[in-house]
Formats: sequence, structure tokens, C-alpha cells
Amino acid sequence: MKKAKWLVLLLALALVAAACGDDEGGDDELIVGVSWNNYNEERWAKSDEPAIKAALDAAGASYISTDAGSSVEQQLADVEQLISQGADALIILAQDGTAILPAVQSALDQGVPVIAYDRLIENPGALYITFDNVEVGRMQARVIFDLVPEGNYVFIKGNAADANADFLRGGQQEILQAAIDSGAIVNVGESYTDNWDPA
Repeated sequence: MKKAKWLVLLLALALVAAACGDDEGGDDELIVGVSWNNYNEERWAKSDEPAIKAALDAAGASYISTDAGSSVEQQLADVEQLISQGADALIILAQDGTAILPAVQSALDQGVPVIAYDRLIENPGALYITFDNVEVGRMQARVIFDLVPEGNYVFIKGNAADANADFLRGGQQEILQAAIDSGAIVNVGESYTDNWDPA
């Protein structure tokens, strides 16, 4: 949990610094807009949002946000809404890192810095901050392998529109490949799941 709080603090400070870089000396308070892909996920509401708010408050910036409710179309509109509400910088937790590209480019064209938070957005103008998700995948695999070192494994990879699903799976594969090659583990199936839905 400490790593998550440090990550959020660094994110907020990076955004404030980026937004200040475009400031022409005005005394107006900086506004940071956050576009949540799905605010109902427990992590965002209980951990990340309070940490972002605290970091922005400490930096003298204010916070506005939108929730796309897992809708790509809504998130595109949300980004434009945040800009129209005066956001000086954006944090975007993308529902779909490819579909959000037009909104990201629009923000950048308007001089609004963008940070892709935890979800990769492949635009060279957007900053990207996340955990080492390959290492997270390795950690997951080590724990599972210690508990169940042989048998049938099924891999549920997460949302296909989120590069993190493949990063995590790549880390898992690094740890488990030798056991798969030896036959100790049998990969009986793997699949993506929409919106990281565990059901």
C-alpha cells in the first residue's frame, strides 16, 4: 500500500509541475482533472483518489473528476468535459488505451498535459506512470507456484484493451515457463476478461 501512495504522490506532483510549466505567471489555482474509467472499483475510491486529493491539496491545486462507468464513449466525452471545466492537467485511467487517443491528442493540442495513470496510452506526448506490472505478474506466479507447484492452470488475463493484462501475463510466464516445459504445469486455457471482471 505504501508503494501505491508514493506512486499517487509522484503522479500528482508531476502533474502540478507539468501544468506549472505552461503557466504564464498567473496566480490562478491549478485544476487537475481525473478521468476514472470505473470509479466503482474499490482501489480507486478507497486508496488512489484520497491520495491524489491529498497530494494536490498539499501542492495547492484543486481536483475535479469524472467517471466513465466502463464506457469508452463516455470517457471520450469526460475528457472534453474536464477540459471545458478548466482542467490545467489531466490524469487519465483509460478504459481503452487505443480508443482514448483522440481525446488525449485533443488535450495535448490545447496545451493540457496528460498523464496515463496505470493504463498505457500510446501517445508520445502523454506521460505514463504505473507499477512494474511485469514484476507484479512474477510475484503472483511465485505465490501460486509455491502453493500449487504442479497441475492444471487456467490463466485469466484481464481486459484485452489494457496493456497491463499482457504485462502481468508476461511476468507470470517468466516464472512458470520451466514448469510448463517440464509438464509439471499444464496450461489448460487462458482468456481475457472484459473490464477486469472477476465474475
